[in-house]
Amino acid sequence: MRLRSLGGLIIVMLGAAVVSQAVEMQPDDPPAVLQRYIDAQNAGNVEAALALWAENGVMTNTRGRTFTGTEEFRRFIQGNVARKIRQEPESIETVGEKVTWVNRESNDAYRKLKVAPVQQNSEIIVQEGHITSWVNYFPADEIARIEQACATPEGQGVLLNDQPCSQFIEQAKAQTARITGASTSGPR
Repeated sequence: MRLRSLGGLIIVMLGAAVVSQAVEMQPDDPPAVLQRYIDAQNAGNVEAALALWAENGVMTNTRGRTFTGTEEFRRFIQGNVARKIRQEPESIETVGEKVTWVNRESNDAYRKLKVAPVQQNSEIIVQEGHITSWVNYFPADEIARIEQACATPEGQGVLLNDQPCSQFIEQAKAQTARITGASTSGPR
């Protein structure tokens, strides 16, 4: 009798663990959507990453460039895949539909500059399993670190997202200032 009770208890506990895990792994859960997007892009699967965007979604990158609509998202994702961008999210926090995290990003240019991975602060809104909004920006100290690497002899001629370092840095500073409301130009 005792063995049967113990067996029943184990079954109940296992069942509760499976239900708990299923609740945590909801496919429309914002952190799960984020992870699926990052996994798809890291794997070079443009169509899988694209499928996670809402038709009316809006994305603003670290340079303040805004992307909307399927074809712009496709080009954005294809560009990331072509540049061999690898993203690794850390410090993920979720409040309702909003997910914020620190994104560690590597690509060939950052590797050439010896700053990979770079840190970006990111935020998405997920509704009904699709990303409706995504905003990225660099913390000011990360911009300074990239700018310093661009100024080295090894950094001369390195293009960041097909732009000279100076242009990339200028746009990144403007985006960070828009988002944080703080100047990124350093001490005056």
